[in-house]
Amino acid sequence: MARWVLAAVFVLAAGSCATIGDFASDDPGLDERPGRFEGRFIAVSDADMTATAYADGVLEPVGDADAATLFVNGAPAGAAFASNSVISWPQIVDVSPSGLVYVVESKAPAPEGVKRYDDVYTEFPEGNAMTVLRASASGLETVSVTQDVGLNLQSIEIARNGAFAVVGSEEDGAELVVLALDADGRIAERRAIDLDPSYKEDDLEKRVRAIHLSPDGAMIAVNVANRRVQFYELELDASGVPSGARRFGAPSDDVGRRLSVGKWTQDGRHFVITDVNWPEATVGMLVQGPGKLVSLAPPANQNGTPLVVSEARVGRSPEGFSFSLDGRYAASVNMERTYLPAIPPLAIWQGRRRYSVSLLTVSDAGALSEISRVYKAGILPEDVIFDETGENLAVAVFHRRKGADRERGFIDFFSIENDALKSQGVTQAVARGAHDLVLLP
Repeated sequence: MARWVLAAVFVLAAGSCATIGDFASDDPGLDERPGRFEGRFIAVSDADMTATAYADGVLEPVGDADAATLFVNGAPAGAAFASNSVISWPQIVDVSPSGLVYVVESKAPAPEGVKRYDDVYTEFPEGNAMTVLRASASGLETVSVTQDVGLNLQSIEIARNGAFAVVGSEEDGAELVVLALDADGRIAERRAIDLDPSYKEDDLEKRVRAIHLSPDGAMIAVNVANRRVQFYELELDASGVPSGARRFGAPSDDVGRRLSVGKWTQDGRHFVITDVNWPEATVGMLVQGPGKLVSLAPPANQNGTPLVVSEARVGRSPEGFSFSLDGRYAASVNMERTYLPAIPPLAIWQGRRRYSVSLLTVSDAGALSEISRVYKAGILPEDVIFDETGENLAVAVFHRRKGADRERGFIDFFSIENDALKSQGVTQAVARGAHDLVLLP
């Protein structure tokens, strides 16, 4: 906590105008009607810490367990335990074509009785588990829990044909974990693959943060050290499951300050990734500017370099984003500075009380343009998804600033009207720590 106080004093002494403040209501109340949202989705919650524990290390345990909550047409319809952690980018859940839900664990829960860590990034126990769930008319049921999938699992994505999953791991020499899946979606074989990531001497985080599978299952885009994107060709065996990976082209350097979540467009022609625009020094987290989405065309050949097709500014600290099913729109959820704790003078800091959601258009050529932005009270929102119509959105919010609503997570609902985002005024409560969403088939 002291580092945030010292950083704030430094900024104030330098004459920053950041303390103008954002005096929106910390807790505007709830309207727990079903949201307008066609289809089913899963919301994943990490109950092991509060949002502000990133800054002050205070976990504030509430006794809840990590959970996956099923939503049907905008209303909760059951939940099940699924160990997971917010100490990752929001990409630790995916769904198979058959409807099985896979949740991986980037960090394990804190031991009972632990209420504070000096550094939540390093002191939480290592994660290695994957939980598989099945959604039914009666809710969610556990299919299996597998240990030792990898080390601090950073992401999971399922091939469109359901034949395999790719998992990002922090284990050196086994950064890519491939899980061959049988006809029932269960693990038939685990394969660990060395990606030989393109680290550089000045990389502060020499690890793979996310692995994203192309729609045709032939290539992956990898967030390396949060600083560059490296593309790889997958080597497939006779069964169509990856048995190896080789770099394809040069890495995409200088596309962002700190890269986060990526997704391929539906046609696989472009790869889009968010840049949270975070500096390396703590003081910069008080005054950083807008983030952006970057659209890349993969290298044209083995000797090529990724091409930046388009960039679009959004709110501060964008992490999760998604495309509408028809590919016309993208939406990013922007944390702003809601991660700041309630200590003077940060209690009045601009961007601390409200997050934002950006709506963007996406052209066939991969061009991005922000056309609308809306703000809402909430702390550490990390993911957003469109419904089946492409006209409604759900946002995962870790919790509210204070009171009883600090002890539970939320799903906020928005709609698109005349190319503008509008809050539906509906907020559904889930287990504290909602941070990742996935639409079910």
